[in-house]
Amino acid sequence: MSNNLIFQIQFKLSTLSEAEQAVAHYVIAHSQEVIYLSTQELAKRAGVSNATITRFCKSVGAKGFPDLKIMLSAENSHGNQVQQEIKATDSLKQIKHQLNLRMTAALNETEQLMDDHIIESCTKLLKNADELVVYGVGSSNLIAQDIAQKFIRLGKSVLHTEDAHLIATALTAKPKKKVGIFISNSGERKETNTLATVCNELGIPLISIVSNPSSRLASKSTVVLVHSQIEGIDIIRTAAITSIIAQQYIVNLLYYHYFIDNYETHADMLHQTKQIIHHHFD
Repeated sequence: MSNNLIFQIQFKLSTLSEAEQAVAHYVIAHSQEVIYLSTQELAKRAGVSNATITRFCKSVGAKGFPDLKIMLSAENSHGNQVQQEIKATDSLKQIKHQLNLRMTAALNETEQLMDDHIIESCTKLLKNADELVVYGVGSSNLIAQDIAQKFIRLGKSVLHTEDAHLIATALTAKPKKKVGIFISNSGERKETNTLATVCNELGIPLISIVSNPSSRLASKSTVVLVHSQIEGIDIIRTAAITSIIAQQYIVNLLYYHYFIDNYETHADMLHQTKQIIHHHFD
């Protein structure tokens, strides 16, 4: 069970029945109020039966409604702090504390989502590929750049650019032995989904890094790596910052698992590149 119940409910939303989704939406929107409701009261407000409340609780990892309320009560003080936006009146100490809460929650929740077999599937795709095609827009491009520089140093051929037309051309010109790695927090970015469609049409395996497992990009992917989604008012984009932190965790997890799969060879490559840089640029 994730340390953040509301996040867990959001993550499982697409797997719930229509009636359970109605309960989920009410709990997410009124988490503090729900603590003081009876099963009958919640059922009435969500427009469902009492039995649906029980099924919903079990679907999200609680033993029943009383157990769900205990989880919500324990989480609310911490969870609300995680979702609060940084305010103009905050001291430096408060800003440090708020960022620590958000980043820690993002990392903990992302770790919960990283099943071993998913990472192993990605490593297998990366090993079998002659070239990686990496794409992201905006802040996701920062993650794409990090992927490119990491795997280039391990001897992988990597194409990375924000030019969607160039990516589409490269995918089409020589589709065999390629793997796409696309990053999009929402999974709904138009350009990214267009390129994902190109991958699908050409039979190119696609690894996506998203926060929404029900997104269009996730539905087009061979392997989906889902990271945390810490929501807030987000006037000054602290949620974007925590998304980057979560995405970097996934990238580093991929990198190190791929690295140790052929440790001696990869360690030698890193040593060689370090020596060349030191000799010519230091």
